[in-house]
Amino acid sequence: MSTLNSAQEAVDTVANQAIYAALQQTFAVGGAIINNASGEVIAALHNNVLMPFPGGGTTYFLPHDPTAHGERQLVDWYFENAQPLNLPPPNQLTVVTTLDPCAMCAGSLLTAGFNVAVSAIDDYAGINYNSQFTFPSLPPQVRQQAQNTWGYYAIAAPVSRAWQGSNSPVFAGQTIDSAAYFLTSSIFSASVNTVREASNNSGLPPDQLQNPANLPANSKVRQALTALSPFALTVQSANPRDPGAELAPPLLKTAQQSPVFNSVALIDPFGNLLVCLGGAENQSPIRTAFMETTRNYAVMRWTLMNDPDPAVRAEAGQYLTHPKYGTFVFLYAPDPTTPQAVMTFGAYGSTMEGAVPQSYPSNLQYVLLPGNTTAQALSELAQNLPPFYTQSVQVAPAQVLSQDLINAVKNGV
Repeated sequence: MSTLNSAQEAVDTVANQAIYAALQQTFAVGGAIINNASGEVIAALHNNVLMPFPGGGTTYFLPHDPTAHGERQLVDWYFENAQPLNLPPPNQLTVVTTLDPCAMCAGSLLTAGFNVAVSAIDDYAGINYNSQFTFPSLPPQVRQQAQNTWGYYAIAAPVSRAWQGSNSPVFAGQTIDSAAYFLTSSIFSASVNTVREASNNSGLPPDQLQNPANLPANSKVRQALTALSPFALTVQSANPRDPGAELAPPLLKTAQQSPVFNSVALIDPFGNLLVCLGGAENQSPIRTAFMETTRNYAVMRWTLMNDPDPAVRAEAGQYLTHPKYGTFVFLYAPDPTTPQAVMTFGAYGSTMEGAVPQSYPSNLQYVLLPGNTTAQALSELAQNLPPFYTQSVQVAPAQVLSQDLINAVKNGV
C-alpha cells in the first residue's frame, strides 16, 4: 500500500474508491484505514451494498449486503487482520471516508475505537447531519468520544469550510481543495436514490409471495435456509407481527451458543422463522446478533438469486421475502447508551433502505431490555437518529406483545 503525506492525498485516495463503487452501481462511497504515525494506507475499500455475483456473467440480482458500507467493512477487515498483520491499535489509526458515516458506520467506528476523518457531509443519513459537530444522534458519553476522535477536513475556496474536530485523526487541521470535496459529495448524491430504490424494491410484496414452509426437502432454497440456521422453518407463529412462546426455544438456544448472550430472529409474512442467529463478537466487536442475522440472510438471498439454475433463481424470488415485510425479534434489545445500539438501528435502516410498510406492531421488536435500560430510552435513541431513519424508515423498536413469550424467555434465562 502507498504512503500518504497530506489530507489532500488521503481524500484523493478514498475518492478513487468511491469512483470504483459508482462504476459498480452501488452507493458511491469509499474509505481507507491510514496509520497516523506513518501515513501508510493499510486497507482501502468501497461500498458493496449492490454487487454483481462473481463469475456470474449476466447480472440477475445486485442487492448483496445492506451492511456492506465501506466503513463497516473496514472495521471487520481490521479485526480479521490485526493479529496476523501485527497492526497498531485502532486509536493509532484513522478511517478516512468520502462521506460522513451513517448511523451504522458511526456506531461501528466508535465501537471499534478508530479515529475518523471526513470529506463530505450527508445531511440526511450522516451522523453529523447538522454540520455542527454536536452529534445529536449519539448517546451523551458516545457523543463525547466522537468529538474527541473525529474530524472534518477544511475545504479551500470557493467552499471555504474550516477544519472541524479534534487533533486525533491523521492530517488533523489540514485542508483539501474544493474539487475533491465536490467530487466526494456529488458522486454520492448521484448514486443514492437509484441504489435505495433498487434495495428497497428487491422483493415481492406479501400477497405475491409463496410460503417457504411448503418447499420440499430437496429444494435448494430450503436447504440454504437450514444451512444458515438450524431453526429455519421449524417454527411458525400464527401472527407474524405477534410471535408467541414458540419463538423462545430458538432464541434461547441460539443465544447460549453465542459469545454474547443474545440472538435475533427474522420472521417472514407467513409467520415462518427464517433465520435465528447469535453474534460473532469474539471475531469482531461489531458482529452482533442483528448484524449477523441481516447480513447472512441478505448474502444467502443474493447467492440464490444469482444461481446458475434459472429455476432456483425463480424459486428464491417467489419464496424469500424482503426483510421490510418481515419481523425482526431480538432476545435482548441493544443498550441505548452504547455505540452498538446506534450501529444496530442504523443497520436496520440500511436493511430497509426506505419506507417500511406501516403496520402494528412494529417489525423491529425485542423480548427483553438489558440491565437498567428503559423502553423510553430506547425509543428516544431511535427518535434522535438522522432524518433518513426518522422520516423515511421510521425506526420504532417495540417490545413483543406476547406475555407468554416474555415469560418463556425469562424462565429460560
